[in-house]
Amino acid sequence: MKQFFFLLLCAFFTTGLTQARDLPQSNLESYEAWDPETVHAFERILVQDGGRVKPIYTVSRFTLMSFSGKSRAKFETKDGEKHNLHYSEWMLNVLFRGEIAKDIPVFVVDNSEAVVQIGVSPKSKKRTVYSYNDLVPGRARLAELSAQYNEKHQKFIQSEKRDRQFELDPVEGMVRNLGGNISSFEFLVGQLGFARDGKILVNENILPQELLDLAAKTSPMKMLREMPMPEMSIDQLVRVIQSPPASDEAEKTLQDVFRLYFFFANTSRGLNLFPPQDREVETWLSASDVMIKGLESKEARPWCADQLESIEKLVDAEKEGEENFRSAIDSFVESQHALSDPAGEGLYVDQEISLYRSMPFHKALYFFVGAFLVLAFSWLAPGSTFGKIMLIIASALALAGLVFDVYGIWLRCIVRQRPPITNLYDTIIFITATAVFLGLLIELFTRISIGTLLAVIAGVGGMFLSIKYEAKEASDTMDPLVAVLDTNFWLATHVTIINIGYAAALAAAVIGVVYLGALYFSKLRSMSFDTFAKWHGIIFATVLVLFLIIKVPSDKALQYLALYLGIALVFYGATIPFRRESDASGDQKNFFRTLTRMNYGIICFCLLFSLVGTVLGGIWANYSWGRFWGWDPKENGALMICLWTLVILHGRMAGWIRDLGVHMQSIFLAIITTFSWWGVNNLGVGLHSYGFTEGVWGALYTSWAILGIFLFMGVVIWFSNRARKASRREAPASRKSTAAA
Repeated sequence: MKQFFFLLLCAFFTTGLTQARDLPQSNLESYEAWDPETVHAFERILVQDGGRVKPIYTVSRFTLMSFSGKSRAKFETKDGEKHNLHYSEWMLNVLFRGEIAKDIPVFVVDNSEAVVQIGVSPKSKKRTVYSYNDLVPGRARLAELSAQYNEKHQKFIQSEKRDRQFELDPVEGMVRNLGGNISSFEFLVGQLGFARDGKILVNENILPQELLDLAAKTSPMKMLREMPMPEMSIDQLVRVIQSPPASDEAEKTLQDVFRLYFFFANTSRGLNLFPPQDREVETWLSASDVMIKGLESKEARPWCADQLESIEKLVDAEKEGEENFRSAIDSFVESQHALSDPAGEGLYVDQEISLYRSMPFHKALYFFVGAFLVLAFSWLAPGSTFGKIMLIIASALALAGLVFDVYGIWLRCIVRQRPPITNLYDTIIFITATAVFLGLLIELFTRISIGTLLAVIAGVGGMFLSIKYEAKEASDTMDPLVAVLDTNFWLATHVTIINIGYAAALAAAVIGVVYLGALYFSKLRSMSFDTFAKWHGIIFATVLVLFLIIKVPSDKALQYLALYLGIALVFYGATIPFRRESDASGDQKNFFRTLTRMNYGIICFCLLFSLVGTVLGGIWANYSWGRFWGWDPKENGALMICLWTLVILHGRMAGWIRDLGVHMQSIFLAIITTFSWWGVNNLGVGLHSYGFTEGVWGALYTSWAILGIFLFMGVVIWFSNRARKASRREAPASRKSTAAA
């Protein structure tokens, strides 16, 4: 039985290993890295993004992740050197060494057909990383297709019941995303163009020669301070530059000044670097906003020119060496903090940088994986001194992983000044911590390694999911709350309690999986191949009919059936050397009874927190929306969890279900819980429809299919038990008839 867990989980974890790939090639002859101190100084620059003031360190991280799916830019230059850039260093290149950044491969394309569509020769047919300069030949076509696919995608979203004729295929989706990423990159590269004395980094042909010559002579700062520009709105400015060319030379020059000013205002949008002049205003300004404000009001022009000149000083200092550049960055950061700190913004920049730099959730994953490996070695010699020592070490490593998880949650609470859970990402790391804590607590009282196994499975699964979710969303997970959630009291009570209930439900499912897998393994020892084939044939036929009824695609149905058949055959083959005629030993029966008691207690725990959390949610709904209950999908999901736990507990008390039924029902409880946790957010219905996550349905279906495999094991066990009971009843009758004869 212990060997079963060893083989099963070793196979599970080894599927995540991938082969090393060659680094993408860059067109750069060589690359000179920034001094780490310069990078660290740059990281503390404040930016208001997504409604929150944060360090540019955070903006850099998620920007690079949105482009490449990773938080580092890895490439090889023509001199054979390999480089691995941190996201902060990459952003430093983008803003101050744009020509270098344009040759760094960061744009991931999963299918070469996407670049073929825009007229670029693909590097490979497989997943490849391209630089901006690699894609420049197809820039015009990319803009055209991206706009076309964006329009199609909007029709799909806005159409009733998501009309499939407007749904983007995978390649169209890639082209659309690539177009958005390229556009974002161009805005970043051109962000400081107004301070570069006419050096345009985005595209050399983007401005006519007369405007390039004018940009070399003047700047928005000079225009605001020295030129007699009239006050006008941005709409008036657009009308001026769209008017026919003037015949008078002086008027034509002024018109060119307006055109250049508009160009700089349009290309410097994106990074809100400037705290507002009015302390009562919360919205920070980008260089574009500053230019527009200066254009609209002559009184604001001196202040606006000062703000723009602070950026010009940074650009000029970069040309004078890193020491001067670093000093200029420090001065800029000090001026930002002097204005933002009194408003309570940017106070926890250092803690936020520490959160991402220390990578607590990645470290937690490493400890949980290490705990699994050590635990697996303990199964090779169960009950021995060696096995007990390995179990203690595994529990200690799981505890260390829990500490890192809790440390990361604590830092996030400090940065946001919020309770632990405010969004879907928070639920992952919190539920993981709760489930690991429950597992270690169970191990403390039972000492049979199952608690540690629960902690390890929850830790590895939860941390891996949190990292994948963050990479997939590629957006800040600490942005401000939607209005309905903006209350610390209810976040600390209802949300926290209901998620503890979620964690207990998932922990119960893990215990159920362990029970069914272990019992299935034991049953296979004494099951003949004829019986094995008979009951699995019945199950396959039933599932096939079910798939036909609910119209599961044939390829998906075959995948699910093949997965189940593969696991079943592996289990059956692995037990051949250990096949016995007798059933499980008495020790094994005690082991299974312990699992049942354990699961029963966790289900009771789940009911308590789910019920209290649901009632508190109703009180919150009454406070916010004026009604206690509205049959909203999220409310129904919470109610389903409460009702199903009551079904399990009452069925157990009434004798309608026994040990096997408790564990099978706990797995179904996990299916309900994951639907309530993730699925209802994607229904797009009700007041709780925030938290949409694209692609979550596929992940849910896969998880339910895996849980379904263990439910099928339970069905096989149930049929096997019935057959054994029937044979025992028939045996006395046959003996009596033989004696009578």
